[in-house]
Amino acid sequence: MESKKTRIESACQRIKEMIFDQQLIPGQKLIYSDLSRSFHMSQTPVINALYRLEHEGFVLCEPFKGFYVKKINLQEARDLFGLREALETWLAEQVILMATPADLLKLEEKLAAHTSYTPEVYDRKRFRLDSDFHLQMATISRNKVLIKQLNRTYEHFYIRFRFENMDTSRLQSSVAEHLKIMDCIKKKDIPGAREAIRIHVQDARDNIIRTLQEEDLPRYSTG
Repeated sequence: MESKKTRIESACQRIKEMIFDQQLIPGQKLIYSDLSRSFHMSQTPVINALYRLEHEGFVLCEPFKGFYVKKINLQEARDLFGLREALETWLAEQVILMATPADLLKLEEKLAAHTSYTPEVYDRKRFRLDSDFHLQMATISRNKVLIKQLNRTYEHFYIRFRFENMDTSRLQSSVAEHLKIMDCIKKKDIPGAREAIRIHVQDARDNIIRTLQEEDLPRYSTG
C-alpha cells in the first residue's frame, strides 16, 4: 500500500505531467476534487501536492479562490537565468579543477548528443539535451546542493515554457556556445570558461525573454 508521502509525490508528478502536456494551461484553476478523481486517490494528498507545487513555484494559491497553474513571467525568467549565471560561472572552475578523464569523456558524450540533434524547431528534446550538458558539469562538481538547484531551475522551463515558439537561430548558436565552453574546459582556461558560460546563459535568457514578450503581444484578427 502506498504511503502518504508516496501518494503526494505521485500527485505532484501527475500534475507536472499535465502542465507539460498542456492538459493544464497557465492561468487555469486547479480543481482538486477533479484531480482526485482523475488520479484515483483521496483529496488530501492532492491538496498537499498542490501546496508543495506552490512552494516549488509551479502553481499559485490565491486566498479564498484556490490554486492556479502559474505562467512563467518576464521577471521570473530573468530571476531564474540570474541564478543560472551565478551558479554556472562558479561551476566552470569546479569542473576544470575536479574533472577526471572519465568525467570529460561523459561531458563530451553529452555535447555530441546535443550537437547531433538538429530539429527544424526548438523543442523539449533539444532543451533536455542542452540541459543534460550543463547538469553533467554539475555532476562533475560533486556538489549535491548545486545539482538539485540546477535540476529544479531547468525543470521549470522544461515543464512550463513553450519552446516551439523560440527563434530557430538558437539551434545553431547554442551549439557554437557549447563547443566554446568545452574547448575552454579541455584547455583548463578558467577565465575563458566562465566568460563562455556567462555569454551562453545570457544569450539563452535573451531568446526566452523575447519569446515571452512576443507571446504577450495582442493578437488581432484579420477576418
